[in-house]
Amino acid sequence: MRGGVYGKIANDDRIYNMVDPSPLGVRWISSVRQYCLPLLFFVSGAACACSFKKTPGSFGKIIVYTFLGVSLNAALWLLGPQNPDCDPCTAYGRAECQGAVFDFTICPFSGKIFPIVFQMWYTAMLLVLMLLNWPLFAFLRNNTCSSALILQLIMTIGVQAALAIVDESITKPWLVIGLMALTEVLFVALSITGKKLGGRPELLRFLHYGLGALATLQFGCIPIAPEIEHISTAFMLFIFCGFNKSFQLGFVLTLARLPGQHDVLPIVSLYWPMMAILRTLTAPSTNWYAAGNLTYPYYPRLLDRADYVAGAVVVMFVVDRLGRMMNCKPLPAFMGYGALLLYLLHPWMMALLIVAVRGTRLEDTGSIWIMCILVSGLAGFVATCPWRTVALAKGGNKGSTLLYCSLVTCVVLATCEPKLGSRNMRSFDRTCPISPLGERSCAARSPKQYGTSSDSEASMEARMSRPRLDFKSRSSTSVV
Repeated sequence: MRGGVYGKIANDDRIYNMVDPSPLGVRWISSVRQYCLPLLFFVSGAACACSFKKTPGSFGKIIVYTFLGVSLNAALWLLGPQNPDCDPCTAYGRAECQGAVFDFTICPFSGKIFPIVFQMWYTAMLLVLMLLNWPLFAFLRNNTCSSALILQLIMTIGVQAALAIVDESITKPWLVIGLMALTEVLFVALSITGKKLGGRPELLRFLHYGLGALATLQFGCIPIAPEIEHISTAFMLFIFCGFNKSFQLGFVLTLARLPGQHDVLPIVSLYWPMMAILRTLTAPSTNWYAAGNLTYPYYPRLLDRADYVAGAVVVMFVVDRLGRMMNCKPLPAFMGYGALLLYLLHPWMMALLIVAVRGTRLEDTGSIWIMCILVSGLAGFVATCPWRTVALAKGGNKGSTLLYCSLVTCVVLATCEPKLGSRNMRSFDRTCPISPLGERSCAARSPKQYGTSSDSEASMEARMSRPRLDFKSRSSTSVV
């Protein structure tokens, strides 16, 4: 299928197939899939370390975003045919696919519950992981809740045991439970030991490598089942363990960078050829193999699975070291708003765009993906209206500036207007990207900071000689 992947297997034959080569999407998705979601939860854990005080930061906001996203998805499902078999490729003209507004579902072949949850599974899991790891994070951050660490271990191992017992495809549940419990206890024990090695930064980094090895063992080496071909409790156990370890790694590794903590010394990065070798040994195949689910593959062979997960852990440590070596700038406000809108609204954007581009050359996955990003970016730009600050600095008319913002908003909304009666859609990728959830806070500036019409001409020229859109003065916090 043009622009993406479809089915269980797709060969990356583009370099030698001159007749019908595979799209570049096969190569790109197969490569980024290895570390995309583990890195997302790693960054989420890092953000939790930065915002954690007595309680996890932004917990209430994530609840609100989750409720809003699920509500929007439910409305989209109710306006469609409410039939999981009505995909955008073949639903046009089918009597059983005629809904109130749409004749397809944006998330086909996934039952009647998942299309409502859809992309919000990430925030739901994030809430669970924040609650589950609260005692460990509170102890590492503030030296509190030490008595609740045992409770955390009991709850975590209990969840793993429950998922392992109820699934009949897990042929050796007690072996799985035992290995899960062992790696979980060792991970928590090493994390606590790291708190006592603050004065030994070189040893602390070796301990971090040990945590990465334990994460690889639990995520990639425990034989949960011979194969996992669909979303099941076995698959839920697999991703729960893996994403929980990624989340915990992000917190523990970032904690050493915070004020009042002892940072770690570089070890592998001092001998950079080792990193090149590690990345080569753990590089994923560019051939697409679903291996159960789009979210993350469960390869049948233990060696393939362990090598794949190890590559994701290597990327996490690379990102962690780069974060210690480079100074990062705050995310621009319009990009933060745009990312949030894209995450919450991309099912609606895709549904409207699918109808709008039917019968045109834009009805492929790549075009719809690019248009969703452009629409959300423009919406974020309109929401922040950075040109309003420039207009006020130049003594512009406030009313005309707001009118201009309103006109641009109308143009953006007009691009999503459905065009009914179009032809059948030729192709559409059933895989839906998951976009990170962001938030930002911007320090507002009053017009007095830029001067008023009563200022002298020389004073105004002096003020206007400096750029006004200085993002350094803004603070930006990422929920993930």
